[in-house]
Amino acid sequence: MIDFKCVYFGQETQSDKEFWNINVGGFASAKQAEKHGMYMMPTAGVFGFAVIEDTEDCWKVVEECSILPPNASVSATYDCGVKYNVQPAS
Repeated sequence: MIDFKCVYFGQETQSDKEFWNINVGGFASAKQAEKHGMYMMPTAGVFGFAVIEDTEDCWKVVEECSILPPNASVSATYDCGVKYNVQPAS
């Protein structure tokens, strides 16, 4: 089963190198996840978002539906489920 997620992110107020991430899942398509990311963009502090296509075997960033800075890295951690992290290049 394919699940699409939107991970939007922003910078911590006290640090140049630390970023917060909010993972939202349950979208039926990449376009729905993109729509959510676009809805969140005007929120103060949101720098961008990544749309993730998540399957049972792997995950990938849907770049054509994401707004990411150049050289951003997207990673996954697997503690109590999957959590995705976006870190803009420093």
